[in-house]
Amino acid sequence: MEAYKPKRGEAHLKASPKRIALGNWLREQRNAKGLTMRDLSAISGKPHSYFGKIEQGIRGLDILEFLEICQWLGIDYRSSINQVNKL
Repeated sequence: MEAYKPKRGEAHLKASPKRIALGNWLREQRNAKGLTMRDLSAISGKPHSYFGKIEQGIRGLDILEFLEICQWLGIDYRSSINQVNKL
């Protein structure tokens, strides 16, 4: 799947390059596990729109949310932090 890139005139004001990179990372991790946003929603109890907003770069994450997402995806948070830090 292609990385999300906001189209001209459609970018949300909060969609910074860092947030877009984080959203693309989340999409890659979710797809690598073969999960849809609805699957992740069922695992987490969060609405699927929560993940959609992150993947689109509209919503950022604090460290506790990041750790929860890593847990829901079954991935190591240490290596994930290193990956995201390189974005």
